[in-house]
Amino acid sequence: MEVGGLRVASIVDRIDGPSSWTIERDVHALILYEAGSYHWLETWQDDQRTSLGDPLPGEMWLVPAGRRYRAAAKGGAVRTIEVEIPAAKLTVAPGTRALAAYHDMALAALVRALFAGDAAAADPLLATLDETLAAMAGRPDSPAIVQRINDLMAFIQTQLELQLTVEDMAAEVGMSVNSLIVHFTRATGRTPAQYVLRQRLRHACWFLMNRPLTIAEIAFATGFSSHAHLCAIFRRKIGMSPGEWRRRHRSAALSVEGVE
Repeated sequence: MEVGGLRVASIVDRIDGPSSWTIERDVHALILYEAGSYHWLETWQDDQRTSLGDPLPGEMWLVPAGRRYRAAAKGGAVRTIEVEIPAAKLTVAPGTRALAAYHDMALAALVRALFAGDAAAADPLLATLDETLAAMAGRPDSPAIVQRINDLMAFIQTQLELQLTVEDMAAEVGMSVNSLIVHFTRATGRTPAQYVLRQRLRHACWFLMNRPLTIAEIAFATGFSSHAHLCAIFRRKIGMSPGEWRRRHRSAALSVEGVE
């Protein structure tokens, strides 16, 4: 449906096994994951890896007009809200960092309001997106650096349950620590250490939503030293306990599974 000059739709997507897809459009697409999860999701914008790991409720991806977005998943079911934005209504400058696995409660609330038929949400949504993208503007790295960051993101994903220092990561891609921090932050918006913590939290959230493990078991499976360590980080970064997050989002996962 069209609301406030933007097209918006709710989509339920099921994947029974490994699958990949490419999106190339002449409009921008803002995708908000509302419920459920793929068993694995990997996304790319042109030749740069933009995210790894299962999407979580409230996370967003922007597919800019005229750019090539690629994704691969191993299965699962998700419900999303997708907003199509005419290219003339939103500028994405060259070199702007990809908006992927992005969490912003205010922006997500505007997407939901738009889907509910509130045309007044369109202008604030565009203004918020414009401000967000302006803060992500920068200059692109060389293809060689981009490939090193791509490789490091994949390496990190295999090491989440282990101790991983910035020196380990720099050695893995043959860069100095300072150079790695500069280029990794430019590509992802986070330092390597911040990114590792974020990925551990995302992985913990997926376990909470999809597996009947104890908090302690999840903590050790995702690189946290103890139940208490995970709970403390969870409260500081997400604003609630792991148990509360599980209660909120487990029912959402089941509701997606039950949709025909």
